[in-house]
This record gives sequence, structure tokens and C-alpha cells, in this order.
Amino acid sequence: MTVLRKPILGGLWTKPAIILSTLIEEMEKPEEERAQWLFWFDADTILMNPNIPLESFLPPPQFPDTHILLTKDWNGMNNGVFFLRVHPWSIQFLSATVSYPVVHPDAHLLWEDQSVMNRLKKEHEYFSRSMVYCPLRWFNAYRRNQNATDINPKKPTHFQIHPGDIIVHFAGTPANELESTMMPYLEVAESHRPEWELPLEQTGYLREIGEFWEEKSES
Repeated sequence: MTVLRKPILGGLWTKPAIILSTLIEEMEKPEEERAQWLFWFDADTILMNPNIPLESFLPPPQFPDTHILLTKDWNGMNNGVFFLRVHPWSIQFLSATVSYPVVHPDAHLLWEDQSVMNRLKKEHEYFSRSMVYCPLRWFNAYRRNQNATDINPKKPTHFQIHPGDIIVHFAGTPANELESTMMPYLEVAESHRPEWELPLEQTGYLREIGEFWEEKSES
């Protein structure tokens, strides 16, 4: 695990930079010793169900050219949590991400690195063909109401964390509200409630993931 403790670049650009650094370190290793995938999660996330193996979400062997698994919401791509294959493609993708604001200094990048990743997907078929959007709730679910119990009626239910889901992400929460917003969910996670920490077989993951990749193989 790599924990980022100090910035490397300004703004949010440290994120793709540190992932790129980790990727290069892995690629330097003999193939049999290196990790196959990296899993990034922002600091505003909480692990709600440690019983879900991360490899459950990975593409089957018949998708060797799928190199990044992302999610999207009503604003489009959200890169707060994603999987990235340890592969030369990933180094190229993150290199293009980090260099984009230098090569395109006048580009309007509202969400900085996230906006660039979205642009690269739209502008370059070489990148887009290896990028897959997964259902957001799989590994990037958003919070419910403040009490961590009730569904938020103002947001789409299928984006909100459900018991058994692996991670809750507090995307868009202002920094000055983050601690108070996360605390009820942290209390749930630390109490290890059985209704939240379901075994993989008792969740809908296996069926949903199987159907998802089967549909992809048929398309």
C-alpha cells in the first residue's frame, strides 16, 4: 500500500503523479513479482465491507485490453476510486494526464486530473477502447443521509451505499464538513455490524459482476 503524505505537484496533480510513480516501480520488477492491478481510493472514503475481495471486480481473462475500471455519476466520470492495470498503457495514460495542462495551458479543467482523464477518453480512441465504466455502487458508492441509515431521497438510490457494499465515497463534501459527515459511517464500519459486513456470496456482487462482463463480451 502507498499512502501519500505530502504533495508532489500543485492542486490535485499529485494524485496521478504518485500513481504513475508506483506503476513504474511495479513495471521495473520481474513479471512474476509485480502486482497485476493497482486500486486507488481517495482519502474521503471508508471501507464498509472488508469481506469483498477486490479481485471480484476485475475483468475476466478475455478482456486483456481493458486497463482501467472507472465509475460515473450525474456529472460524468468520477475518479475517486478506480482500478488500473499494471501495464505500459497505464503509464502512457497517466503520463498524458499529468502533462495535459502543460500541453494545453488554456484548457478549462474544472476537476483537474479527473477532467483530463475524461477528455482523454473522449479525444483519443487509443485510450477510450481500454476504459470501462462499471456501476458506481460496485466500488465507489456515495453516502446516504447524514445518519448513515436512511436513503437520501434527493439523490439517485442506485448511487447510494447499501449494506454489503464495499466502500462509501464522500465525493463533493466540503473539507470543513468532511469529518462530521464521515463520522456516522466510520462508527458503522468500526462496529463491524453483520448486516453491513456481508459475505460476498450474500451480496448481489457475484450475479451483477458476472452479468456485466457477459454483456460486455457479447457487445
